[in-house]
Amino acid sequence: MTSYLYKDGVFVETNENLPILVADSLLVSEGKVRSLDKHIIRFIKQTSFKAPDLLPQLPEFLFKFLELVPRTGNQFPRLEIQTDLSLKIQIRPAPEITQTVTLWTYPEPDPRVDLTVKGPELELGAKLRQQAQEQGADEAILLNREGFISEGSLSSLVWWEEETLVAPGNEIPWLESITRTDVFEIAEQLGIKTKFANRTPEDLINREVWLLSSLQGIRTVTSWVGLSDQFKPGEHKELFDKELEKLVSPLP
Repeated sequence: MTSYLYKDGVFVETNENLPILVADSLLVSEGKVRSLDKHIIRFIKQTSFKAPDLLPQLPEFLFKFLELVPRTGNQFPRLEIQTDLSLKIQIRPAPEITQTVTLWTYPEPDPRVDLTVKGPELELGAKLRQQAQEQGADEAILLNREGFISEGSLSSLVWWEEETLVAPGNEIPWLESITRTDVFEIAEQLGIKTKFANRTPEDLINREVWLLSSLQGIRTVTSWVGLSDQFKPGEHKELFDKELEKLVSPLP
């Protein structure tokens, strides 16, 4: 992994790590990326919330970032705005891509406090995921105070009820997700019903459940620590994987 600060129109290698105000990560595989436009729009929008004075610098910053990303292998670069309002990027090799996932429920109400943008809660999300891994799972699922599912510590959770694609409603806090947006847009284009609902983890037993992220795409849930290993296989996954692939294009 290599980190760069953006100073006076130039990227300078750095070891500096300050708390993050805004972040956005995307998978670049052999120089291709899915929904690049949505990632750029989200980063600009989040910058307008947290650091509006930086907006004039973003066009050149983003173009130079795209030039710097390697066009070979699997990369998982991250855009950042740090708390000192510096612009930073990390060029990181992508972790392993998997098709299935095991979940674990975080035993307390969602501890995050700033879900207005992606970034401030990344460190906490990583710690929650680490706790899940210590329990033999891949990801922690967060619940609100009423016990309803919000999302994963660093991902989104959706599921199927018969032939309807379902996600937590907006009254339950969750971070804006590019992959969740893509999946719901695909469902609409295919004429598949969608809805939002408050559900507990127990409500999802014997259903087809997906964990979504820009890195992993769609992963089928196969087990839930302390809950069940009875989940339907990814009957709809192949269709949606093919449609997601259509959103992939070469970096400019």
